[in-house]
Amino acid sequence: MIDSLMTAVGSYGAPALFLILAVNCFGLPFPTSLLLLAVGAIAADGDLASSSILAWGVSGAILGDQAGYWLGRAGGRTLLAAASDRLQLGPALARAEAYSSRWGAIGVFLTRWLLSPLGPYVNLVAGAARMPWILFTVSGILGETVWVSIYMGLGLAFADSVPALADLLGNVTWFLLAAAVTALIGWKLLTWPSSEHAPHGADESRAGRRWGR
Repeated sequence: MIDSLMTAVGSYGAPALFLILAVNCFGLPFPTSLLLLAVGAIAADGDLASSSILAWGVSGAILGDQAGYWLGRAGGRTLLAAASDRLQLGPALARAEAYSSRWGAIGVFLTRWLLSPLGPYVNLVAGAARMPWILFTVSGILGETVWVSIYMGLGLAFADSVPALADLLGNVTWFLLAAAVTALIGWKLLTWPSSEHAPHGADESRAGRRWGR
């Protein structure tokens, strides 16, 4: 698969990368992180302009995100229900919905580059839930820029060691995920209103709601 993708980029240049990332971010799984590493290595040799390929890559990823968001927004809950039943996407969409409702715009940002398998589903869920378009778009642009920049930058910096680098990144993925989740949980705990500063009645009301009373 990666050989075919590299052949397409080698033959058609940056527009091919644009199309591949757009389709990938819309939902078709491609080994695009590895592709970006390889593209960065090619750019290091001067065969591709790094600034141009970066702009095309980020733009393609953003287009895929936007397509998913607007599909979800147009189809709403009916689309999600149909996808769950006919395409057997129920578990993935359920995880994406739970994740989106908990983390909001931060979740959109992280699913562009760190939790990327959830990205296409989060796009659909964000659209169906009518997350404000500007919030979704800004978070998506930031996340896609981080994703494309990191992998292309690593390819540029370690052009002679891309296969070894790809293996290393695969081995540390779970470590990075755990670190990000830990940081987010810590941030939530730090920003959560302290119960000792809340009115006594508010504490009772919140506790009642939590336990179903």
